[in-house]
Amino acid sequence: MSPEVSSALARAADLHRMGHFEQALAIYRRLAKAHSASFDIQRLLIFELLQVGRPKEAVIAARRLGDAHPRNPHAAILLGASHQGLGNWEKALAAFQVALSLEGAPLEARFLAGNAFCALGRYAEGVACYDAVLAADARSIEALSNRAGALARLGRLEEALRDSEALVALQPWQPLHLVNLAGTLLELQRSRDVIAAADAALRLAPGLADAEYLRGQALLGLGKWAEARVSLEKAVDLAPQNTAFHVRLISVLHLLEDLPAARSACDRAVVLDPKSALLFQLRAEIRRAQDDASGAMADVEAALALDPRLASAHVSRARLMADDGRRADMRKALGRALEVDPRRSYVLYANAQEKLAQGQWLEGWAGYEHREGILPPPFNPLPFTRWDGGETPEMLVVLGEQGIGDVIFFGRLLRLLADRGISTVLLTRPGLVPLLRDLDGRVPVVSDLSGIDQSMQGLRWAPIGSLPHLVSPDPAQWPAAPYLTAPQDRVSRWRHLRRDGAFNIGINWQGNPSRNVDVGRSMPLAHFAPLAEIPGVSLVSLQHGAGSEQLDQVPFAGAIVRPDAGFNADGIFIDTVGLMQTLDLVVTTDTALANLAGACGLLTFVALRAIPDWRWGCEGEETVFFPSLRLFRQQIAGDWSSLMERMAHKIRELM
Repeated sequence: MSPEVSSALARAADLHRMGHFEQALAIYRRLAKAHSASFDIQRLLIFELLQVGRPKEAVIAARRLGDAHPRNPHAAILLGASHQGLGNWEKALAAFQVALSLEGAPLEARFLAGNAFCALGRYAEGVACYDAVLAADARSIEALSNRAGALARLGRLEEALRDSEALVALQPWQPLHLVNLAGTLLELQRSRDVIAAADAALRLAPGLADAEYLRGQALLGLGKWAEARVSLEKAVDLAPQNTAFHVRLISVLHLLEDLPAARSACDRAVVLDPKSALLFQLRAEIRRAQDDASGAMADVEAALALDPRLASAHVSRARLMADDGRRADMRKALGRALEVDPRRSYVLYANAQEKLAQGQWLEGWAGYEHREGILPPPFNPLPFTRWDGGETPEMLVVLGEQGIGDVIFFGRLLRLLADRGISTVLLTRPGLVPLLRDLDGRVPVVSDLSGIDQSMQGLRWAPIGSLPHLVSPDPAQWPAAPYLTAPQDRVSRWRHLRRDGAFNIGINWQGNPSRNVDVGRSMPLAHFAPLAEIPGVSLVSLQHGAGSEQLDQVPFAGAIVRPDAGFNADGIFIDTVGLMQTLDLVVTTDTALANLAGACGLLTFVALRAIPDWRWGCEGEETVFFPSLRLFRQQIAGDWSSLMERMAHKIRELM
């Protein structure tokens, strides 16, 4: 190469480094025209065209070079790279394969073919290419990194983990390797290891948004929502244009029930990414929790206008239809969600609940298994093998999950396990142990695993809500109520609250106040006024905790008998169940207490929203689950007043 050409090439390189791309390109064009037979000069021109974002011109130049050098694998590689610049991965792959067919093909061609395979979703073939590269060069950082990603896509997570760990060992100073390691560990649900890897990355690069995001994800998986919030807020501040970071932060704020902050985060994110359908859907859920039904529906419509196939938006629409008592429209929205995304847990779980409401037990319980794919998950897995309902385990730990009412509701199924001769233990929250210890004398009730030998080969576990699917899907075959009773001393302790000669009614108006649980299920105590007006009725408060403050806010407060101090002090519902046994009737909204009263076989009137939880079915005054319960459904969504008037009329008839 002449000194003049060398000088011109050096000048072009300097111009490129200084950002004067057009001037550099002009030099390469002039040299390429003057030296059309020079492979190296033509190659440099193609490189420059790709670097300045002119892939179409690069393809033309690369084809011309390939025609001039048909046996040169580097010419085929340049053509493939040019097609890659256009996003035409099929043509890029074809060019890389041509390069591989030629004598002297460099290892780079195999690597680039692997990238093309992966871009086309052909990950197994991509892995095979990376395997070949790594067989020749076991320390190839790019091949290791890309193979780890491809293996993860194939679900071969342990292999992906090995590659990620190898990258960290080869370049411990590189924070991105630690971020990728954390991502793989997150897929493996190894939350604590994710945090360790993310923290290591942050020590190397304190402002690394991806590391903060993964740290937040892991903390969320551990149920540490407040700590997750801190990391996710940092991630959003570091990378405000990353919509995925906003989405996760909004979800955590919703879980924490900081609705003003969640709404503010939604508004900020929508401004940054006004074409994100998911952001509008999330804001719809926040507005629903804030009782802004019209605003929520407007956001659902906006989400579906942007993406008609966003399944979560169809589910949000279904929820709003349910809030409004429009069951046919709710089912239509659920059906559409299932049509556009038939595999998403969120969708399958929502559809399962409606199938259960309709009494389609086999399909309903199968779909109910998808509840663990929602956020927050209803339980954390135990550290040993989960039971699939097949072999008889040496010991089965049944894990209490979801709310108190759910544990009471499904608790009767423990009896079926014991009847099968399965050694069963119920693991639940400490406060429920006193109430549930007599569910079945054959089933111990514990609050931790300290007394269980976890090295036992035949040890298995199952969530309590999975027992219908695993053991007995038809509620008609379940042990009948009553299956819970109060110890006699508890009944005696609270008998003094019963007024002789009166019709004694226990009342409960507020369930779990969480807006993630209670949208339209509870009612203000003030709506119980028609009951207080019935001559000869004595109202006894069964309310405990949230909602009790309303006792001093109603005009008929003096007509309500209140339990003494210390009520339920030594166990959840342990005194409630005794007090209820002394009463003539229980009246409650859709709360855990409704399940408790049903489990005790007590006559109970349950006030339900227009479209209630699945366990109360779609219509009628009775439920297959609890024969002693009488169901009163809103005839107009949100109208508690007329419901309570109907209930008062029934009570008069009962008296």
